[in-house]
Amino acid sequence: MKKTVQFIITSLKNKSVKTKILGITIGLVLLMGLTSTIILREILVVKLSEDLDRRAISIASDVSSRSIDHIILRDIYSFHTLLQDTLSNNPDIEYIFIVDQNFEMIIHTFGSNFEVSDELLNVNMIDTNGDSTNTQLVVFESETGKIHDVIAPIFSGDAGFVRVGLNEKQIYNTIDEITFMLVMTTIIIGGLGFVIAFILTKYMYRDLTQLMHTTQQVGKGNLDCKVDIECKDEIGMLAKEINTMIERLNDKKEENNRFTKVLKMRNNELSLLHQLAVGSTDIAHFEKLLESTAERLIEELGLNSCFIDILLGGESLSTYKGSKWCTNCTSFEGKVVLDSKHFFIPFKTKGKKIGQILCCFENDPDDTTVKFLTSFARQLTVIAENAELWKEIKYKEELRLKLLDRVITAQEEERKRIARELHDETSQSITSIIVGLTLLEEYDIPPSMQQEIIDLKEVSQRTLDEVHYLSWSLRPSVLDDLGLMPAIKKYVIEYMKKFTIDVDIQVIGFKHVRLSSIYEVTIYRVIQEALTNAARHANADNISIILKHINGVVSVIIEDDGEGFDVNKTLNGKLTKNHLGLKGMQERIESIGGKLVIESNTGIGTTIYMKDIMIGDETGGEAENNAS
Repeated sequence: MKKTVQFIITSLKNKSVKTKILGITIGLVLLMGLTSTIILREILVVKLSEDLDRRAISIASDVSSRSIDHIILRDIYSFHTLLQDTLSNNPDIEYIFIVDQNFEMIIHTFGSNFEVSDELLNVNMIDTNGDSTNTQLVVFESETGKIHDVIAPIFSGDAGFVRVGLNEKQIYNTIDEITFMLVMTTIIIGGLGFVIAFILTKYMYRDLTQLMHTTQQVGKGNLDCKVDIECKDEIGMLAKEINTMIERLNDKKEENNRFTKVLKMRNNELSLLHQLAVGSTDIAHFEKLLESTAERLIEELGLNSCFIDILLGGESLSTYKGSKWCTNCTSFEGKVVLDSKHFFIPFKTKGKKIGQILCCFENDPDDTTVKFLTSFARQLTVIAENAELWKEIKYKEELRLKLLDRVITAQEEERKRIARELHDETSQSITSIIVGLTLLEEYDIPPSMQQEIIDLKEVSQRTLDEVHYLSWSLRPSVLDDLGLMPAIKKYVIEYMKKFTIDVDIQVIGFKHVRLSSIYEVTIYRVIQEALTNAARHANADNISIILKHINGVVSVIIEDDGEGFDVNKTLNGKLTKNHLGLKGMQERIESIGGKLVIESNTGIGTTIYMKDIMIGDETGGEAENNAS
């Protein structure tokens, strides 16, 4: 049942409004007609049944009163005439018979060959011992239908009784005729209602079709359509609201078009400025961008011609594009427009003119275009200023790197000098002291003095070792003599002896490769600083060093399992003496064209990447892997 209802609802949803309205009209007419017919039929059955009862009693009473003389005289002929007249006047009478006071049959209407059964006689009996002066009605079912049987006494029952039976066939025939008339009336009214509903629906559906067509056009983006309905009903009100909506959509469309135009202008401006800003550091490239910018301005703004002149990085650049019947668009030194179709604006910075833009339009420019060009000119001025600043910054950066290189070179030379003096002079002096103390041991001196000499000798030896280590740390001779790899391996061996930290080295691609002194010294110093930091601050137990050379590019990875630190906080925070080592490492690597990347966090150790160190066209031999 639920599925059936759901199916009906779904089917109705898919039907047109016209079909639904016609269906509602016919359904209501049929429902009202059928309901009225059923109710009226039931009412008629009740009323006609009651009327039949009254007629049966009336007929029985009439026959009873007219039968007194006939029954006393036993006039059968008169009885027969009376009964036949009664039958002819009342076609719904099923039977009439008369019995005497002892209920013996006197006459009946069943025919001469028919004998009334005892069952029929006993259906409706009056108690002769009681009150037998009133009629009595009994309704029973028979083979011919329902019978309304009335018994009426003749002369208070002393002379006999009259039995009259009326059949309900006539009632139902009458009801069927009335029902047929009602059904036909319902059909006729339903047909008229269908015709009227069809005409009204067609008129209304015409308006709905127009509304639907208009909304479809609006949905496709056509806002030039309009609903032409003049009626003042709900559909007319809806049409009016739709027309109002279309007008508002047109207003919004125009507003959006204006906004889109402004946005497009802004995007074009940003696109052009981005290209110019990116290329402002390269004069040759910027000149080409300036030409393409002028071409784009002509194309997108509908210009006849465009002239741009700008002073960039101390060099004057200019471009001119376009030639459509325009002879005035050349370099212009004035401060006013030539006419309404020309737009001129100078570029100024700090009160000094650094360029200009002159555009010639086919038509008078609107406010949006003027604002766009004004903003474009203003931003172009900023680009020129930024280019000048970039040039100055680049010059200062180059100067800083040169000074840094000279400082590092001077520092290394000073390290080399100090290391040489420590090795040649200080070491020799300490060695002389040790030799002198050794000679003193051969003399006969008191034991207490002998012990002091031994102690001084041990101190001198330790000092000599420290001087040797200090001299080697300042500038290991192996770095100058044998190169980077042997120097690092030697340093790692000494480092592990001093700090008891296990260091693993892997070297890839450095076989038969010797770097220039500046690269070797820089990489060596950065590795040295990284290992020193790991020993002093990280509390590391293990350190891994990977040196790799592939196709003229050197990269170094140094990784420890120490405590780690917050890289962002350390590098981006306030510069302190504890951070100078990291900054120095970064500057050293950048001075040879490489990049230094530090990855670390508290508790997870530290990894230092030195990458993109370009050493030229040198090529390494077979890969070499060494571990210490």
